[in-house]
Amino acid sequence: MDYSSVAGYNIALVPLSRVDSTNLYAKREADALFGASPSPDMVVVSADEQTAGRGQRGTVWNSAVGTNLLFSLLVRPACLPVAESYSLSVVAALALHSAMQSFGLDPLIKWPNDIYCEGGKLAGILVESDFQGAHVSQAIVGIGLNVNQKDFEAMSRKPISMSMIAGHDFDRDTVLARVVTEFARYYRMLEQDDTEQLFTRYYSALMWRNEPALYRDACGDFYAVIEAVHRDGRLVLKRADGTLSAYSFKEVTVVSLGY
Repeated sequence: MDYSSVAGYNIALVPLSRVDSTNLYAKREADALFGASPSPDMVVVSADEQTAGRGQRGTVWNSAVGTNLLFSLLVRPACLPVAESYSLSVVAALALHSAMQSFGLDPLIKWPNDIYCEGGKLAGILVESDFQGAHVSQAIVGIGLNVNQKDFEAMSRKPISMSMIAGHDFDRDTVLARVVTEFARYYRMLEQDDTEQLFTRYYSALMWRNEPALYRDACGDFYAVIEAVHRDGRLVLKRADGTLSAYSFKEVTVVSLGY
């Protein structure tokens, strides 16, 4: 394991060729990884191939071997309330957003934490947290980022890669280093309790932020615009009649854009 200092953190990198899931590996080995000497502040587990990669709510993350980035960031926050655990998703989304901009891409964050670019899904995030009392004791931030893959299986969400957008391949180690650097920078803001700035940046990068759209919830269809995102991750929509409604993930979907 190699240690480096980013934003004042000692970060350990664990590169694997093949694993069931970087999130599962990080969870199994967490105590051993943090028990290394010198003890890291953060651990990055990366793999060329996952045999059981997962997305949000049990979906499968498919990736061609050795073409993309599949990694997990393992952290143990000093004092993060359970009620504010969604901030870790915000940190990860902002890290990917800033990193992609540094490579000349123009990404957007699709609530709650997917990264889209030119109409395709570029990256996904899966955060799994453990709690002790009222605080987060440990969190594993799993990220799948399409880097150089050009052919994808048929999926409901159109995938896209950095290479497809830019017209050339990228060095995966360089991309990983940039994402980790940005994650450490935003994670520092979280530890310094600067969540207001984090959510302001997150909201400014949000997909469909200023666009009226037709939404659907359990009661039917309605027109609305995105008003805000609560600290707990709920999406706040302002309906055409001015009323506000807040939704957790998968409680509401976009049917079409525009009135």
